[in-house]
Amino acid sequence: MFYVYTYRDPRPTKNNQVVYVGKGAGRRAWYHWEHQVRHNKGLGSFLALLRHENLSPHIELVSQHAEELDAFAEEIRLIMLYGRRDLGTGTLFNLTDGGEGLWGALRTPEWLEKMSLAASTPAQKQRMSAASLAKWADPLWRAKTTALIREALKDPEVIRRREAGKALFTGTPEFKETMRQATLRMWEDPEYASRARAAQLVGNARPEVRSKRAENSAKMWEEQGEALAGKIKAARGAPASRALSARKSKAMWADPEYAARQKRNNQEISRRPEVLAARSSAAKAMWADPVRRAAMLAARAARKYS
Repeated sequence: MFYVYTYRDPRPTKNNQVVYVGKGAGRRAWYHWEHQVRHNKGLGSFLALLRHENLSPHIELVSQHAEELDAFAEEIRLIMLYGRRDLGTGTLFNLTDGGEGLWGALRTPEWLEKMSLAASTPAQKQRMSAASLAKWADPLWRAKTTALIREALKDPEVIRRREAGKALFTGTPEFKETMRQATLRMWEDPEYASRARAAQLVGNARPEVRSKRAENSAKMWEEQGEALAGKIKAARGAPASRALSARKSKAMWADPEYAARQKRNNQEISRRPEVLAARSSAAKAMWADPVRRAAMLAARAARKYS
């Protein structure tokens, strides 16, 4: 018979929150509390703190299973549900998503203590890492474990907690700075930058993407149009921005091919009926204004007699 167990924080201010989830048989659930924890620094420090405060964790056997695979499934589901501290997704001291290792015969506390001591050596850690890689290289083991994780991820409460934890974690300044630095390093790689730009061009050309971007842009301008227009005007009017625009424009027009293409485009646009109608309407409006009319006649006379 196998079971899944949890450790809860007994301190009054912690609301009995779950801090560890495990799967075992026999006395396994109490082993962490009764012996020194060496393989999990966070859990070991937490239990040491409870001992210092004369407290003990609330250990609960939450489910029992005749089949070990069912116990693994529940262990994985609960770890997904409560989330891991090392990933910033929850309250658990667990360092994996569960489901690793198989129980054989029931082990004695003395044997477990020896195994814990042995597992703390660098050589054994390396062997355990190699064993874990070997497990994942086994197609059958990988398929079963992946299926368990995918099934656990379908639980609505798991989804809610993971998203909440992710939002809390990704909103921190430290995470944002880490991601910014990682992005900068990636874009410094010419090969990555080339692939990323090509992918962006392909993605942005898709009709659904263009439609969604147009929809979002229209909504943004509807809600923040006045403020956005003010910011754009201020930015474009800044001396540095104007100087940069002038340099870019001169550089583009210095290209004969670009200049010829733009002239053709301008000529084609200027001949459009709607453009001609708009220019005619604007000219009539200017000549109808006495002040502008006088200024234009004066300028025309100055050119005639100069």
